[in-house]
This record gives sequence, C-alpha cells and structure tokens, in this order.
Amino acid sequence: MSGTVPLVREMVTEVVTETATMEIALTVLGIAVAVFVAGMVVTGSGQALGLRTAALAVALSIVCVHIRDGGWLTGADRSLTSVLAAHRSAGLDHLATVGIALGAPAGAIAVAAAIGMVLIRRRWPVPVASIMLGAVMAAVFAGAALGTVLGPGRAVAGVWQPVDTGNAVLANLAGTAAVLGMAAVITGIGRSRTLRTLLAAAAVIGVVALASARLYTGIPLTGVVAGVLVAAICLTVGHALLAVFAARVPSGPRGAASEPGFVSAAG
Repeated sequence: MSGTVPLVREMVTEVVTETATMEIALTVLGIAVAVFVAGMVVTGSGQALGLRTAALAVALSIVCVHIRDGGWLTGADRSLTSVLAAHRSAGLDHLATVGIALGAPAGAIAVAAAIGMVLIRRRWPVPVASIMLGAVMAAVFAGAALGTVLGPGRAVAGVWQPVDTGNAVLANLAGTAAVLGMAAVITGIGRSRTLRTLLAAAAVIGVVALASARLYTGIPLTGVVAGVLVAAICLTVGHALLAVFAARVPSGPRGAASEPGFVSAAG
C-alpha cells in the first residue's frame, strides 16, 4: 500500500507534465473512443448522453492541449498544409472562398433562426426551434471562446485565408457544422430509419466539404478537428433534448403542438 501512493503520484505527474506527447495522446484518445462507443450501446438516455458528451469533451481537450503546446498531434499540420498549397488551382480557390463565406458565425446563427421561424410557422413546437438555435449559438460562442484561449498564432497557420482571420476559424466551422447536424436531426424526427440515415450522411458530407475548404486555405488539421468536436458536443446535447420532445409525439413532430408541456406555435 505504501508503494501504491508514490506510483499513482508519479503517473498523475507524468500525465500533467507530458500531456502533449504521443503516448498520452493515443491513450487519452483511445479512452475517449471507448467511452463514446459505450455511450452508443448503453441503455438509458441520460447515461448515454453523459458518456458521449464526456468522450467528445476529453477528445477536444487533448486536441486543444496539443494545439496550444505544439504537441505530437500537430505534427501532420504543416505537411498537410504544404501538400494542399502545392495543389492549388483557380477553381478550387473559388470553391474554398464560397465554402468559407457560407460558414460565417453570423450567417450560421441567422440560418438557424430562419429555420426556427419556419418550423414555428409550420406548427412545430417552439422548444424544437429554440433547441436548434441554442445548439448553433452554443457552438459559435464556444468555438470563438476556444479560439481566443488557443490564440490565433497557434490555432491558425495561415497560408491563404480569403475570409477567415484570427480566432474566427473555430467559431465558423463549429457553427456551420452545428447548423447542418441540427437540421438533419430535426428533419428526421418521426421519419423512417432510411431517411434519417440519408440525412445524417448528407450532413456528414457537408461538414467534410466545409472542413476540406478550411484545410485547403491553410487551417491546420488539428484546428479543423477542434471545430468539428465543438459542434459534435453541441449537436449531441441538442439531439438528446430533441429526443425528449420527439418521444412524446409518436405520430410525428406536427402533432406536438397539442401535447402537454409544449408551447403551441402561433398562427
């Protein structure tokens, strides 16, 4: 027993002081993946939500530590940026510019608000529209705050950035990814499994396309991954909240307006 305490203290010290090493990164990411998988198979919505959210938060934390300290995970950033910079073309430049412009934080929030208004006018319950907007705003503000903490010099390694500057990178990608994810989730409420799968695939393709546009313009891979993880956390929580409301509406989302506990839509 006397030898256990020093061993534990030594392990904790190593984790704290060598967080940006390969060994710690792979171990932490492996644990995060295992916890996330457990959250996918465990019964009980509360436990599943907690496990998935915790796993994504742990993965985001280790990625951010490596961005901040220039750790092992950032090793591929410069090489990938150089490869993409060497294969630039006018057509891809235009596509990347459009892709990044579509992901502005203000635009993401505006799109979420517009979708919420359309949902309410179509007699969806007001909480659904509120969750949609809340998830997107949380992703934007969390991404902006994280970018500020990491600093533009480390979170962004610009080679060619026609739109994104400074700490806006994480907020841009996180907000846009959250919009796509929440739109797919809401559209799939009460629909068939096949349609929900197609919507999820479309959202993933959209996020990959937007992330690729940022990689093409010189944003480091670790910064892009951090933005996607921020969106994934907000989407996970938003999806869980939507599931609580959808579970009370067996016949589909439009029947929710008359359910107890829902705020009826105007009109």
